[in-house]
This record gives sequence, structure tokens and C-alpha cells, in this order.
Amino acid sequence: MRIRLPSLSARGSEAITAYLFLLPAALVLGLFGLFPLVFNAYISLFDWRIKHASFVGLANYGEIFGGAAPFFLFLASIALMTAGFALIRRKRKAPARVLGVLLLAGGAVALALDLPRIDLAGDSDMLRSFRVTVWYSLGTVPVQLVLGFLIAAALDGKFKGKQAFRVIYLVPYIVPTVATAAVFERLFSLRPESWANQALALFGARPLQWLREYKGVFEMLFGPGLASGSDSPARYWVTWAGGPSLALVSIMIYNYWVYVGYYALIYANALAAVPRQLYEAASLDGAKPWTMLRRITLPLVSPSTYFLTILGIIGTFKSFNSIYVLRDPSTGGVTDPMSVYIFFQFFHDGRFGYAAALSVILLAIVVGLTVIQRRSMEKRVFFD
Repeated sequence: MRIRLPSLSARGSEAITAYLFLLPAALVLGLFGLFPLVFNAYISLFDWRIKHASFVGLANYGEIFGGAAPFFLFLASIALMTAGFALIRRKRKAPARVLGVLLLAGGAVALALDLPRIDLAGDSDMLRSFRVTVWYSLGTVPVQLVLGFLIAAALDGKFKGKQAFRVIYLVPYIVPTVATAAVFERLFSLRPESWANQALALFGARPLQWLREYKGVFEMLFGPGLASGSDSPARYWVTWAGGPSLALVSIMIYNYWVYVGYYALIYANALAAVPRQLYEAASLDGAKPWTMLRRITLPLVSPSTYFLTILGIIGTFKSFNSIYVLRDPSTGGVTDPMSVYIFFQFFHDGRFGYAAALSVILLAIVVGLTVIQRRSMEKRVFFD
């Protein structure tokens, strides 16, 4: 007796073939991508040590936030802000948009009141590393976008030596981080005869400590009054007024040197794809260069801007190599972002479960920023 198997349709056969081809890549992504994330979240629920791991639940997160109440208030404030942002973006009717604004404002106020409590009762070093990460991201991504676009616009066209110049400004990006960091450390040394201090001497300024200066740049420019404060909840936000430390600004300058060439290369390829007929038609209609920049160039290179913005924000929030090489322990951690702080908790203090909880929070921040950025910029990106 023969048993006949049901025959597959052509469409089903193609689907099975496609899944079989995808299976190796899915296994690699699952093994080296998804599994480490799930296992890291699992470790964050334990007091994980080398030989012994006791289940502690959300105690690691409670230690970070200073208790259960600040932790759940933090989650509630993020949820309110997310709901408000969604209402503002999706609903066109005035009542819904007003409700969205109120939810967004209420979540922001709750977060502004909760963070000082976390700073006092929780892990203040984690909040300091978060502040460093935010300053580092705000100080690098916009500047790199502007400088990369300006360089690409200046090189847009045909001239002798164009390819050679592209190689020159890409050299810091392709050279290993340790090598470029060593060169940069020499250029911005605290010695009076260093290149950076010699450049300041031309303008009559005194030498600076650069990578060893822990004071904020606003505090150095306007005095310590901006960065001083009482022990009230406002003290946490007053510390932001001091700005990023000069040591962190020095690392930002290093970041410009390394990554601006890459940004310029991406923008150069985007500018080369812009049809020249558009500029010719606009010039015939009497459009000025500034109008053509706003109406033609920037909209048509918006996919590259969108890509570089997301890449830059994610890169700054997980940046480690260059900062670890250039950081000076004498600065008291004013150059250590969350990635470096997690590294020290894991390898120096041996607190594997606590470091895993910190990494879960960092992952949630990065994912949240990426989603917000995608939602807010997707309507302004022109892929056609």
C-alpha cells in the first residue's frame, strides 16, 4: 500500500526554499545576536559571580535607581512621554494633540523630579556617566554632520587630485584607533610646547590641561557659579550647567578628526547622485544658491542625513575604544560614558549581574532614541 504525501504548490515550495536559504543567517543572528541579549537580561536578575549566582530579581535595577519607587516612577514618566509623543504625531484633531502635549509635559516634569532622587539615593556614578554620554552625543553628531556636508559640498565637482584628497581625509578613519589616539594625545598634550597649547599661545591664551581638565567648559568660561548649587533637588540639574568637561571636549575634537572624513564621503556620494538638471532649471527660474540648498540639495541628501544621524547617535552611545585610550584616571570619570562605566563594573569590580542590568538600561535608551528619531524624521526623508 502506497501512501501519497500531499503535494506542495509552487508558491509553498518557493517559500520553503527561501526559508532554507535564510536558515544559516538566522542561526548565526540567533546565536551571536539574540541569544546574548536574552542571556544578558537573564544575568541582570542575579547577583552573578564567577562561581555563585543567587537570584535577586529586580534588586540590581533597584540599586541603580535607588529603590522601587524611583524605578517605577522613571518607567511611568517614560510611558507618559511616549504616549504623548504618539498622540502628537498620529492625531490631527486639536483635543488629541492637546492631550498629547499635556502627557508629554507631565512625563518630562515627572522625569525631571525623579532623576535628582535617583542621583541622591541610587547610583550617582551611573547618572554621571549618562550625562557624559548625552554631552558626548550632542557635541559630536551635529558637528560631524555639518562639517562632513561642508567638505563634501566643497569637493563636489571635478578637479585634479580629488581621489587623492578623499584618501587623505579618510586616513584617520581607516587607521587603527590606538594609533590615531596616540597621535592626538601628543597634539593635545598638557605640556606648554604641545601643538594645541602653542596654537593658543598665538592668541595670548594660557596653556590648558586638555585631556586632564575635569572642569566643564561653561564653568571655565563663565565661572564656577553655574556649576555650584545647594543640596536641593535642583542641584542635579545645576550640574548640567557646567557643561562637558574640557577633557571630554578634547575627545570630541578627536572624534571630529576621525569621523568627519567618513561623513564627507557619504555626503559626497549623495551629492553626486543629485541630478544637475534641477540646479539648471532652478537657476533659470532665478533661484539663489541658498534657496537651491534648502529646496534641492538638503531634501535630496536627506536619506544620507537620516542614516548618518542614526549611525552617529548609536555610535556615540556605545563608543568605547577611543575614550578608553584617551581617558585619564585623574579626571574622576568626567570622560567616562555609560559603556566605559559598564566595563569597569564588569571587569574591575566583578559585578556581572549589576553590569548586565546597566547594559539592559543602555540598550533600552539606544532603542528608544532610535525609534523616536525614526518616527520624527521619516516624513522628512525623501527617498525618491
